[in-house]
Amino acid sequence: MTIYLNEKVYEVEPDTSLSEFITSIGLAPQGIVVAINNKVVPKPKWEETLLAKDMELLLIKAVSGG
Repeated sequence: MTIYLNEKVYEVEPDTSLSEFITSIGLAPQGIVVAINNKVVPKPKWEETLLAKDMELLLIKAVSGG
């Protein structure tokens, strides 16, 4: 099924959790925030949050500096 991450198209299997998806694209969960359909998903909910067709995800990475 198709989902969108920062306006880029990804194909994922049904019943894929947000946590599994983030890992599958090579990202570590530290220092990132993910919103689904403009609502931030708390990290403790990533494992139980299942992706659905045409979901729009927004990923924001924290950057250190001054």
